Amino acid sequence: MPVITIAGNNGITVEKKREMVKKVSEIVAESYGLPVEAITVLVQGYEKEDIGVAGELLSDRQ
Repeated sequence: MPVITIAGNNGITVEKKREMVKKVSEIVAESYGLPVEAITVLVQGYEKEDIGVAGELLSDRQ
């Protein structure tokens, strides 16, 4: 059964996570021809000081 991991910075609300998980699950289920109950989505949140982009931490960006 498919497992999807979504990793990003913290700051997304629980309501937005619910919406995202629902939409991603539906798309993946349709693509695989599986029931949505077969899809697992993991949402990993990171603090801005734990994410580096273009050689710098997000927490250091203005």
